[in-house]
Amino acid sequence: MSAGKPWLKFYPRDWRGDQALRHVSLPARGLWIDMICIMYEATPYGHLTIGGQPVSEVALAKHAGTSVEEVQALLVELLAAEVCRRTRTGVLYSKRMLADHKRSVEGKKAKTLALAQAAENNHEKSPPSRVPTRPPYTQKPEARAKVEGPKAPSTLSDAKNDFIGPDEVRIAFLSAKGEEWVRSYIDRCGWQDLPCRALLAANSIALSEINQALRALARDKNPVTTGLTVIPKERAA
Repeated sequence: MSAGKPWLKFYPRDWRGDQALRHVSLPARGLWIDMICIMYEATPYGHLTIGGQPVSEVALAKHAGTSVEEVQALLVELLAAEVCRRTRTGVLYSKRMLADHKRSVEGKKAKTLALAQAAENNHEKSPPSRVPTRPPYTQKPEARAKVEGPKAPSTLSDAKNDFIGPDEVRIAFLSAKGEEWVRSYIDRCGWQDLPCRALLAANSIALSEINQALRALARDKNPVTTGLTVIPKERAA
């Protein structure tokens, strides 16, 4: 079976209605369908060739499983009824297969041309792209804080807050967690310096959130929060 042509389009009504084919014997029709299968996979298409070489009567007899004498007699029937024909070089071929193949090739070309024309028409109808009259707006990401010590400058928000502890502590959390988080948890904390530096968490939820943030800052080896602890307000010294 040919990889490029895995199936054959066959019209039973055309086969039964072919008057030329009706005039030949049943064995001749059987040989003809075998020949059609060979010609379908042949190069050139529709010709009785294998590997580009004409199929001899001996080879055709082997293919059909009959004698050379019977093949010769059946070919006489097929040629006389003009079911098959010979080229000038003596190669047998099917006129119907060549005509069908020609229509198929022309149909594919016409379809390809129509699709290309349709694509070109759609392109012409589509409005031209509009060139922007002003440069696009690009939002700059908010700068991150750069904390190096108690007196280090910060590019973070300097908005007034309620945190009573050192500014560098608030800034460290601000750089790691953001303004909204700091307002929710750090700004509501108390502060103590002795007996240890500690944030006084407003409730158990704040205690858990701040401890998680402290662990993250410890992984980053932030010097401002090193040694800083967090305890509930009710346990403050």
